[in-house]
Order: sequence, then C-alpha cells, then structure tokens
Amino acid sequence: MSPARSSSSQGMEENLKKAVIEMLVLLLLNQEDMHSVQITQALEERSDEAMNLSFPYALLYRLIESGHIREAYKKIAPDGRRRQYYQITEEGQQHLAALLTAYRRFSENMERLLEGGEESDGK
Repeated sequence: MSPARSSSSQGMEENLKKAVIEMLVLLLLNQEDMHSVQITQALEERSDEAMNLSFPYALLYRLIESGHIREAYKKIAPDGRRRQYYQITEEGQQHLAALLTAYRRFSENMERLLEGGEESDGK
C-alpha cells in the first residue's frame, strides 16, 4: 500500500494527527504517569481508534530531550515486564498550556471559516 499523499483527505488527516500527537501525549501525562503501552492504548481508546502512536519511543525521547517529560520510575507489570513510567515536568505543563491555547485558537478560527463557507455554499 502506498503512503497517503498530503493533498489527499487521508494525507491531510495524517498530517493533522502528527501535528497534535505531542499535545495529546502531554495531556495524558498531565492526568497521570504512564508507561509507553498505556500511552498508546489511551490514545487509541479515547480517540475511538482515530489516533495511534506507532513508534512511541521516538516521541517520548524527543519530549525528554526538550525537558517536557522525564523518566520517573519503573514498576513490574502484571505480565512480569519492567515498565518505565513517564511523568510530565513543570516545563512540560507550561508547554502543554501553550499548545492547548494555540490549538483552541486555531480550531475556533477554522470552525468560524468553515461555518462561513457552508453558509455561502447555500447562497
């Protein structure tokens, strides 16, 4: 299967997902400490499987490097595996607040534009 072109609706959806995934991971970690599997599962469950994180470690390591999250502690999972839990930092909470503000502003403006476009379509 070939990758979605950015000009297709599927390509646009993939680009939008990539743009918000960092914000969503920070949002989850702001609610509770999680390990990578929990993060991936929570994204899928809470988005009705619209969002997925195929390679969580690339994003997690990028967030660690930027100081937005940290490796907090390890626990043994029911399956016997040792799980690394991640925790949002104070800097990450500030970054999340800025991302949410920008996202909400952008979304509101897009909704306004779309509503205006729908009205003019009927004229």
